Amino acid sequence: MMILEEIRQRSNFLGTQVAVRNSGKKLGVVSQLWADFERKAIVGFSIRPGLLYGSSQFIFWSSIRDFDDVIWVNDEDAIGAIEVAAYTNLINCEVVTETGVLLGSVRDFVFNLDSGNVTSLILAAIGLPFLSDLVLSTYELSTDGVLSSGSHRLIVCEGSEERLLQRSVGVLERLGIGSPPWERDEDDTWIPSSQGKLGDWDDPAGGAAPSPRPRYPAPTPITDDAAATPD
Repeated sequence: MMILEEIRQRSNFLGTQVAVRNSGKKLGVVSQLWADFERKAIVGFSIRPGLLYGSSQFIFWSSIRDFDDVIWVNDEDAIGAIEVAAYTNLINCEVVTETGVLLGSVRDFVFNLDSGNVTSLILAAIGLPFLSDLVLSTYELSTDGVLSSGSHRLIVCEGSEERLLQRSVGVLERLGIGSPPWERDEDDTWIPSSQGKLGDWDDPAGGAAPSPRPRYPAPTPITDDAAATPD
């Protein structure tokens, strides 16, 4: 069993070669990570022959036996099947406080390489990992404040915007023409529905969604039957 106290970012873990420890046979490279966010932990990862091509297979996190430049598993039986609809890859999930303040979307996350525990989220106004942090300002938020999760949204405790650590300053902010989502006009704020359904847009008086549409897209409603496929 590996004994590591390292932390790693998802973006640095993707593309890592996976091989069988005894034979050295290469099984593929990591193409996606899947988390059970009720436990705030990674449950496993998808592998493909190449990062951008080939059919995917799943390996449980508990199957990892060692890690250096390669992820080592004991044998090919490490490859299994999983219903990924029950889990999340976290990428592009909206992060909203319990009082309705939109903090941004997840573009990366940090985890403990030994336990698989997700320790912090890296947020930006747009949760697309391929957009450089030279373009978008990014912020880090500890997962300690996460109250609940769904396939498309994480709800965090009130005041979490004050606990964000800025990691990079994007070009728009440098030019003075961009600002964090939580500093937008009040009319752009998403608040929980009075009906108790996450994802509805309401104004404080209980009316319809504001018009014109806010500068950031309305959150995608969480659905229990949302399908997911491993990347």
